[in-house]
Amino acid sequence: MWNNNNNNNWGNNQGGGWGGNRNPYGGGASQPAVYSQATSMTDRSSLVTKVMWFTSFSIIAAMAGAWTGAFQLKLTSFSGGTWILMLIAEIGLMIGAFALRERSGINFVMLYGFTFVTGLTISPIIHLLTDTGNGGIIIQALGATAGLTVALSFYAWTTKRDFSGFGPYLFVAVIGLVIVGLLNMFFHSAMLQSVIMYAGVLIFSFYLIFDVQRTKNFQNTVGNAIALTISIYLDILNLFLFILQILLSFRD
Repeated sequence: MWNNNNNNNWGNNQGGGWGGNRNPYGGGASQPAVYSQATSMTDRSSLVTKVMWFTSFSIIAAMAGAWTGAFQLKLTSFSGGTWILMLIAEIGLMIGAFALRERSGINFVMLYGFTFVTGLTISPIIHLLTDTGNGGIIIQALGATAGLTVALSFYAWTTKRDFSGFGPYLFVAVIGLVIVGLLNMFFHSAMLQSVIMYAGVLIFSFYLIFDVQRTKNFQNTVGNAIALTISIYLDILNLFLFILQILLSFRD
């Protein structure tokens, strides 16, 4: 599960996915981006366009990573040492993407390197599902995630309701989700697992609305677009992972 803190900051913790966090595995990664109190509609539209393109390319990079790991490397699992290296790579690349977000060229290397590695990380489950004839579930999860993302993003951009105050509550909800997930590792309750899955979808749906709406309050810079992209990408990734788990639960 990925962690993502968005208490109007770029880098604390959220939660989701197979078991954890949004800013990878919990940790702050950068300073808050610069707010603008009165951004024009032209600047807002330009920033949103950047975020949409960067997010789309991030998803493509993640899919490339998942494809490489699942079908080229045929990864079925990660050993302890390899998993630690993957974790370090993810955290390092994400921190680098935040820290160097205003440095032309290297910022995109860090951003898409980070998303590629996240795809590589989930490739074992992709390989397992396709190898057992359940590849269709992946397509269903991708379709459901795409539909939900478009609908929630449209709502976030057009609604007059302000979700900016939801950050602290979402952060607490994620912490609770992580704690419950850890407890379930020991008690293995099917009911508790169902609660985690559906709660994860709900929490990250609100987080996506929260993050998309924040694009109205940031200056139109590439660095801000990259920071917003990472947050939104991790929302979408967690939604996909939770939806995938729900679909798998229907097939036992």
